[in-house]
Amino acid sequence: MTDDELVGRASLVERAKKQLETSGSVLLYGPTGIGKSALGRALVADRTKAGCRVLSAAPSQSEAGLPYVTLLDLLSNQLELAWQVLPDHLRQPLEVALLKASAPDTVRDELAVRLAVLHVLRRLAANGPVLLVVDDIQWVDPSSLEVLTFCARRLAEGVHMLATEQVADGDLPVMAEACPEPVLQLEVPPLAEPDVLGLLRQRLSSPLPVRTARRIFTASAGNPFMALELGRAVLRHPQGVSPNDPLPVSSRLKTLLGDRLSDLSLGAHELLLHAASSPRPTTIQLAQSLDRPIEAELAEAEALGLIDIASERLRFAHPLLREYVYAEATSAARRQAHAQLAAVVDEPVENATHRALATQEADTELAATIEEAAAVAAGRGAPGAAATLWRLAAERTPSSMPDERARRLTRAADDAAAAGHLAESAEMARLAVQAATRPETKVPALLLQVDAAWPDRECRIGLLADAFEVAQGDARLEARVRIGLSNSAYFDRRLDEAQEHARVAEALARSSGDTEALVDALSASSSVLMSRDADQSADSLLAQAAELAVGLPLTKAVVIARQMSAMSRLFRGQTDEAIASISTLVEEVRDGGAMRWLASVLISATAIYERSGRGADALVAGHECYQLMQDIGDEAEVGLIIASRAECAGGTAAMARQLADAALEGVRLVGNDEWTGPALAAQGLVGVLIGDPQRAVEAFDTIEGLGEAAMPFDPAIIPWHADYAEALVAAGRLDDAAALIAEIRARAETLDRPVVKIGLARSEALLIAKQGDPAAALELLEKTISGAGDLVYPLDLARCELTRGRVARQARRRSVARTAFLDAIEQFEAYGAPAWREVAETELARLDVPSRSRQPSELTDNEQQIVAMVRDGSTNREIAAALYLSVKAVESQLTRLYRRFGVANRTQLLRMVDRPGT
Repeated sequence: MTDDELVGRASLVERAKKQLETSGSVLLYGPTGIGKSALGRALVADRTKAGCRVLSAAPSQSEAGLPYVTLLDLLSNQLELAWQVLPDHLRQPLEVALLKASAPDTVRDELAVRLAVLHVLRRLAANGPVLLVVDDIQWVDPSSLEVLTFCARRLAEGVHMLATEQVADGDLPVMAEACPEPVLQLEVPPLAEPDVLGLLRQRLSSPLPVRTARRIFTASAGNPFMALELGRAVLRHPQGVSPNDPLPVSSRLKTLLGDRLSDLSLGAHELLLHAASSPRPTTIQLAQSLDRPIEAELAEAEALGLIDIASERLRFAHPLLREYVYAEATSAARRQAHAQLAAVVDEPVENATHRALATQEADTELAATIEEAAAVAAGRGAPGAAATLWRLAAERTPSSMPDERARRLTRAADDAAAAGHLAESAEMARLAVQAATRPETKVPALLLQVDAAWPDRECRIGLLADAFEVAQGDARLEARVRIGLSNSAYFDRRLDEAQEHARVAEALARSSGDTEALVDALSASSSVLMSRDADQSADSLLAQAAELAVGLPLTKAVVIARQMSAMSRLFRGQTDEAIASISTLVEEVRDGGAMRWLASVLISATAIYERSGRGADALVAGHECYQLMQDIGDEAEVGLIIASRAECAGGTAAMARQLADAALEGVRLVGNDEWTGPALAAQGLVGVLIGDPQRAVEAFDTIEGLGEAAMPFDPAIIPWHADYAEALVAAGRLDDAAALIAEIRARAETLDRPVVKIGLARSEALLIAKQGDPAAALELLEKTISGAGDLVYPLDLARCELTRGRVARQARRRSVARTAFLDAIEQFEAYGAPAWREVAETELARLDVPSRSRQPSELTDNEQQIVAMVRDGSTNREIAAALYLSVKAVESQLTRLYRRFGVANRTQLLRMVDRPGT
C-alpha cells in the first residue's frame, strides 16, 4: 500500500478530476494530516497519465522568507525553454529573480518577472495543458505568491492549478486568489470510522484488535495521519494495549500536541487529567472530584483552545488531546484521579470502573462490585463494556480463588466475542484455561478457545480433544463439547461423525436438563441433515429448536436456532413469516450490541429480503453484513459474497461482479472451503445477470467438480441450480441441463420445496425453446406463472416473465413478448431490483431494432476495436489515445452504436453484441 492509494476519498477525487479535466483549478484545504497531500499526489498522477505537463513545488515554513524560492521550484525544469522564448527585457529580470544572474532590483524588474512567468506559462500551454501544483500553498514566499496571483488573473484556458492549503479545523482557505479561475475549493473532511479501520488494516504491518482500532478512530477524529501514527505506536508497545490502558502517543504527535499544553498551570493540568479520566466529564463533577473551585482553570484551558464547555459538559477540542493528557500522566496520578472520581460518581458501571482503575490490589468485595456492573452493562446492550468489566473483576480477584478468576475471564471472553473483539476474546479464554482447576470452569474456556482458533484445524481438534477429556463424567459439559465436535466435523465435511456427535449431545442435554444445549444440539443436527440426502426431518428439528428457544436469553445458540428457523420458513416459501422472524431477531441482536452475532444474522436477513422481493432492504443488510465482518476481522470474504448477492438483488451488476470476484479470491486465499461453493455461485449468478453464460458455466461447473460437500443437498438453502441450468442451455449443453433439472426437481419433491420449482420451470422453458418448440415453452411459462400460488419468491416470478418475453420473441409473438417485458420491468421496479430491470429494458428495446442491425459481424473494424476496449473497461479517453482519435470522436461513435442497437449505455451494448445467436 503506497501513500497515494486512498481510502474513503473516491467522491472527492472524482469531483477534483472533473474540475481539472474541464476548466479551472482545485484548492484542497483542511488541517494537518487530513490527507490533502495524498489526494494531491493521486490527482497529479491522473493528470500526468492524461498527458498534462506538471510544474510542482512544495514550499515549507522554514523557506517562506526566501524570495522567489517557490517560483524557482515550479520553473526548475522549464528554464531552458524560458531562456529561449523570452525577450531580453523579460529574461534578464527573471534570471535575477531566480539567482541565475546578478543585477540591482527595481520596481520595474518585479513587474518584468511577473510578465516573464506569464509569457512562459502561455507558451507552455500552447503545446498542451499545464498543471501548476503547489503543496502547502500557505508557505509560499510573498514574492512568488505575488507572481502567481498576477498570472492567475490573466491566464486563459490551458493552465490550471492544484493547490493544498493547511487551515485550522473549521476555518476557510485564503489562498484562492493565487489559483487561475474558476477555483473549486474542496474541504478534505475527516474519514468515517469504516474508512479509518480500513486504512489501519491496509497500512499497518500487523492487524489491530477491532476495539483498539475504534479507539484510534475516536482519538484521531478521522484524521488519517493521526490514526496511522497512533496505530504504529500501539504496534510498537511491548505489552500491547488493553481497553483500559492509555493509547501510546508517537513522538511526532507529541510534537504537535505538546506545545499546546506547555503553558498550562499545574492546577489546569490536574483538571484536564480528571476530565480525560472520565467518560462524560461535567464541570460540576470535576469541581467535586478536585474539591476546589475550578472556574479559573477552566477559563485558562478554554482560552488556550484545549477544551469547549457547553451546558456544563466539558469536551476536549480534539479527542487526541484527551488520550495525550491521560497517556502522559504517571500511573499514580491516574489512579488518584480515578479514586477521586469514584467518590463522586453514582452511576454503577462508571463507579465500578473508576474503583477498579484506582487500585491494582486484589479485593474480593471490589471484584464482586465490578461483576455486578458487568451484568448491568450487558443488560444495557453493551457487551464490549461488559467484557472490560469482567476482565477488571478477574484482575481484582485474589489468587487464592483461581476458578472465580477463570469464570470471570471466561465471561469476559464470551462478551468480547459477541461484541466482535475476537483477539481480546482469544486472550481472555487462554488466561481462563490457565487459571481454571475444575471442569465446570475449564471446559467453557476451552470451548471459547476452540471458537477463536476455528480456522486452524489442527489447533481446533486438539482443543476439542482436551475439552472432551476434561468433560468426561459430566453430562451437561459433555453435551456442550459434543456440540463443538459435531460443528467441527460438519465444517470438515465428516457428516456421519457430525451426525453422531449431535445425536449424543441431544440425549445428554435432555438428561441434564440443559435447554440451551438442547437447542444447540438440535440446530447442529439439522445442519447436517440439510447437507446430505435427507427427508424433511431437518425442518422438524429446527421447529423444535425454535420453540425451545422462546423466552431464553439471547446467547449464540439461541440466536443460531432462531436464525435457522427463519431460514426454514424461507425455504418453504413462507416469506412473510421469514421476514417477520428475521427482522425481529436483527433488532434484538442489534439492541443487545452483539456485533458478531449481528453479522451472522444479517447473512440470513439478506437472503430473506433478496428472495422476498425487497431489493433495497437486501442491499442495506448485505453491505452492513460485509462492513461488520470486515471491521471485526471475521471471515470478511463471506461478507463479500453476501454483499455481491445483495447487489444482484438491489444494486448494480458492475458492483455485484466486482464483489463476487473479490469474494472468490478471498475464500481461495484463506482456504475457506465451506464458503468456496457459495462464492462460485455468486460468480455464476453474476454471469447470468450480465448475459455472460460462459462465465456462469465455468463457475457452476467448478462447484459441480468439487463434489457433494461443496454445497448443501437441500436446493433451497442456496438456490443456484436453476441459474446453472439456464447457463447450460445458453452454452448449448442441453443434455446436461435436462439431467440437472430432473435431479433437482426430484430433490425438491422429496424435501417439499415448491419455491425451487419456479426457477426450474424457467430453465426448462429455455431448454424446450432451444430444442425447437418455443410454443410449448411459452405454455409451460404461462402455466407456471398463473399457478404459482403464494409459496413463491417474487423475484423468481419476475424472472419468469423476463424469460417469457425472450421465448415469445423467439416464437415471433412480438405482442406477447412486449407485454411480458413490460410486466417484468414493472415487477423488477416494484421489487427494487434495478440490475434486472435494466436487463428487461434492454430486451424490450431489442423488439424495436431490425434483427440485421444487431449482428456483431456487421461492425466495422474500428467499431469492433472500440467495443473490445469497452469490454475491457477502458474509458473514452483511453480508447481515444489507443486509436489515435479525439475523445469526441469516440463519444460520437459510441452514440451511433447505442442508436443502432437500441440501447442506452455500455452495459446494454455489450449484452447485445455478445449475445450468442443474435
